[in-house]
Amino acid sequence: MDEHKKLLNFKRLEKLSKVLEKNRFETFLSEDSKSAANHVLSLIGRNSASGATGAVSYTNGQNKKIGLGGSQTVRSLGLVDALKNAGNEIITHTPEMDKQTRIETWLRAQTADFYLASPQAITLNGELILIDAYGNRAAAAIYGPKKVILIAGHNKIVKDLNEGLWRIRNIAAVANNIRLGRKNPCVISGKCEDCDIESRICNVVSILYRKPVYTDYLIVLVNEELGY
Repeated sequence: MDEHKKLLNFKRLEKLSKVLEKNRFETFLSEDSKSAANHVLSLIGRNSASGATGAVSYTNGQNKKIGLGGSQTVRSLGLVDALKNAGNEIITHTPEMDKQTRIETWLRAQTADFYLASPQAITLNGELILIDAYGNRAAAAIYGPKKVILIAGHNKIVKDLNEGLWRIRNIAAVANNIRLGRKNPCVISGKCEDCDIESRICNVVSILYRKPVYTDYLIVLVNEELGY
């Protein structure tokens, strides 16, 4: 990325971080995905040792339970394997699960020690927007887990709620439909068609205007383009 544009994006993230903190969210601002991943790992795990390369390894004696939705941002940071290798239990649904098993898994994830996800948009006013097919991720991001960690790259920043709602339907949802191999109308047209079919994945929208009083949050802002 052009260094000047990278600096501009970082300044926008700095400003957004202050707005989010005004909205009572704890934030962590990161120059890149590596430092963001290391911060999350150090928060969840216990710093064990640093190798000759400077890479940090993590151990965890408490076998923490980590809830996880379908976030491509979280997976792109390599957090799933790192947390699993550190001895934590990853609670997430998989494609082969039947309906009942999925529901049971989602309910377990809502009582996890940590829940990792990514909003599809964050406004300049510090409002976080999440879109869901089933509502499990949106529900866990609002209440239940001991700590919710939401990770977002600079590509998720939008001007206001109108732009955010447009983005989650016309960028995030369309890209995820393509990733999942769904044959929904938006895959053909490249934009939201507000379809009325069972395979629709944008059924639930959640907006966090301010931090809910009884939910502990960390918003990790990363100066890279991450996820959808």
